Amino acid sequence: MKENPQRKGGIARSEKLSPEERSSIAREAAKRRWEEPTPKAMFGAADKPIKIADIEVPCYVLDDGRRVITTTGILDTLQMARGGAMVKGMNRFELFASRDRIRPFVSDNLFERLKNPIKFRVGQFMAHGFDSDTLIELAEAVIKADDAGVLQTQQKAIAFQCRVITASLTRVGLIALIDEATGYQEKREKDELQQILTAYLLPEHRPWMQTIPSEFTSEVYRVYGWKRHASNRGPRYAGKLIRQLIYERMPKPVLPKLDEINPSNGRYQRKHKHHQFLTEKQGLDHFRSQVITVMTLLRISKNKSEFKRHLQTFFGGQMSFDFTD
Repeated sequence: MKENPQRKGGIARSEKLSPEERSSIAREAAKRRWEEPTPKAMFGAADKPIKIADIEVPCYVLDDGRRVITTTGILDTLQMARGGAMVKGMNRFELFASRDRIRPFVSDNLFERLKNPIKFRVGQFMAHGFDSDTLIELAEAVIKADDAGVLQTQQKAIAFQCRVITASLTRVGLIALIDEATGYQEKREKDELQQILTAYLLPEHRPWMQTIPSEFTSEVYRVYGWKRHASNRGPRYAGKLIRQLIYERMPKPVLPKLDEINPSNGRYQRKHKHHQFLTEKQGLDHFRSQVITVMTLLRISKNKSEFKRHLQTFFGGQMSFDFTD
C-alpha cells in the first residue's frame, strides 16, 4: 500500500509513544466508541432464539422498539455462508442484493437497509442485525427473481429457503414470535393497556354534566311499561342497561378500571357517575355513540320483548342479556 504523508506522520508519532501511552490512547478511543449513541437490546438473549425453518435465530427488541434479527441469524436462515463479502466495503447481504440478477427485485429502501446493518449493544458486546421486516422483504425479492427465472443454480437453495420462510411467516407473525421469545410481549401488553386507559379515562373526575338524555329514561319507562312518578329517580334496570350495553361495549380494561377508581359502597351507590371519569375526545364520544344506539332501539320498540329482539339482532349472539326486572 502506498503511504501518504499523513499516514507516515501517524506511524512516526506512534513509534515515539511508550507502551503505556499507546494503551491509554486505545482505552480512550474504545471509551468514545461506547459513548456514541447506540441502541441497546432491552429484551432477548442468545439463549432465547426464535425458530425459523427449524433454525434457531437470535433476536432482540431494542430500546427504541425495533425488533432485530442478528446478521448471522439471517445468514443461517437463508443458508448463506457466514463471513465477509469478498468485496471491500460491502457486507454479504449488500453484495448479494447488488448482483444484476437480484437487484431489479430489491427496492431502494430495502437495499439501503441491507447496506447499513443496525449496530446495537447486547450487554457489554456490540452486535449487528436487521429489523424483522428486512428478512421478509429480502425473501420476497429472492422469490420474485426465482419466479422470473433469473437465478443461478447456486442461488436456488436460497430461493427455496425464502419460500419456506414466507410460507410459514408474515411480518406480523414474525414480530409476534420475536416478542414472545424475548419476553417483550408482556411489556407490550402493559403499554397497550395503559394507552387505552389514557385515551378513555381522566386522572380525576370532571364536574357532573348530563350525558344520558332524559328521553332515554322516558323511553325505558315506556318500553317496560312502568309508571313514572315525580319521586322516582329512575327504574332499577336503567343503570344495569347502561352498564351492560354502553360501558361493557368499550375496550375491555375500561369498565374494570372505572369500577376501581369509582367504587360502590355497601348499598351499591357510587360517589360519582362513571362518565365523569371519561375523556372528552375518546371516552365520552364512545359513550355517547352507544347511548344513541340504544336509545334508537328503544324508540322503535313497542314493548320489552320487542326491545330484546332488537338488541339481539343489532348486537348479535355474542352478548347475553339479563332482562329480569
